[in-house]
Amino acid sequence: MNAKNIVAVLVVVVVIGGAIWYLSSTGKLGMPTPSTSTTATTTSDTVATVNGEAISRTQLTTAEGQLATQQGLSATSSAVLAQMQTQALNALVSQVLLRQAAQKSGIVASSTQVDAQIAADKKQLGTDAAYQQALITQGLTENDLRTQIAAALVMQGYLDQTLNLSAVTATDAEVQAAYKQLSTGQTNVPPLKQVSAQVKQLVIQQKQQQLINALADKLRTTADVKTLI
Repeated sequence: MNAKNIVAVLVVVVVIGGAIWYLSSTGKLGMPTPSTSTTATTTSDTVATVNGEAISRTQLTTAEGQLATQQGLSATSSAVLAQMQTQALNALVSQVLLRQAAQKSGIVASSTQVDAQIAADKKQLGTDAAYQQALITQGLTENDLRTQIAAALVMQGYLDQTLNLSAVTATDAEVQAAYKQLSTGQTNVPPLKQVSAQVKQLVIQQKQQQLINALADKLRTTADVKTLI
């Protein structure tokens, strides 16, 4: 197992708890943000409501597919399918709860912050033509992208303010334990020294996600969540 594979395995460990929505807000993981479109969702298309906001069957199906890809699962039985559906729906509910809380917090994203993120995206893609093609591939206009980036920045601000995520650290012992767990039973494992920075960062992300899971659970205790499937 090479360094890249160790990191990839740990990413699976990070997302396996079901709350894959957080890092998706930074574009690092793919759980979709529930749509805020004003297009009406019919009752038959709604699989859940969160404080009156609908989650559609299309959103759930997309989330199930992405969850299956990220966790390497396949719906080989009705039990596995039901498990995937439950995990995906819980993740979507958590997304909505956190977005609603972030919107209520009063945190806003400035146009300067959005411009900076778009500039970073363009730089990463290399050329303006590649950037425009990426928008087309994703079915987005630049205004759509600006809206999504602003929402992600608001979410990041809310989570940092509420949970102080930037203060989360990983001890040497935690990094060593994670490395040992991932390398057990593997061959051609690189030394910890070679991958320690990546493993440390991913352990931190896992700990941050645990805090976010707990926050979402807390928000859910006072929310009006109705499951319709």
